[in-house]
Amino acid sequence: MGRQALRERIESERFDLVPLNRWQAFRLTYPWTRDIEFVTSFTGSGATRSLRGWYREMIRANKRRRFVHAIVPRGGSVPIGIHTMSMYGYRSCRLGIGIQDRSWWGKGVVQEVRARLIDHIFEHSDVERLHAEVVGRNLPSVFNYQKLGFAHVGTMHRSKSDPVTGQVHDMLIFEMFRDEWMRRKAERNG
Repeated sequence: MGRQALRERIESERFDLVPLNRWQAFRLTYPWTRDIEFVTSFTGSGATRSLRGWYREMIRANKRRRFVHAIVPRGGSVPIGIHTMSMYGYRSCRLGIGIQDRSWWGKGVVQEVRARLIDHIFEHSDVERLHAEVVGRNLPSVFNYQKLGFAHVGTMHRSKSDPVTGQVHDMLIFEMFRDEWMRRKAERNG
């Protein structure tokens, strides 16, 4: 199964998910690194990033194994966030999302975008397993994964440190398999 469709524009009910190349993703997100609350929730650390540091840290879309989509409200032109997908290992995909525009926080963006992308991934790739790592104190992310049906499969205790605050955090591991998603989808559809 090819991944060509993962490189294309994807539509959800309220959003257009616009594919970005490495440079476009960098140009969009680097200004967001000045927003400490956003960058802390997205990366787990509020540390200041240099241009070079952010370029090295963020996912570098190559449209083969790593994909980045800007999240743009339907009819708009300004992205409110990004979603990342990284294919690795045996038919696995790591997911990440960040909503930078606070006016969209708490309005179901993550649920809608992620559900649409999960459908798209399973329809257009050989991925069998979705995976995410979340800073334990990022409760909105924890609840979003659980609401979508991801299982908490492990905790890496004291595995991430924020150099700004000195706080040490646990990382929670979530995963979901294709057959689980398809079963939940069939149950929802009746």
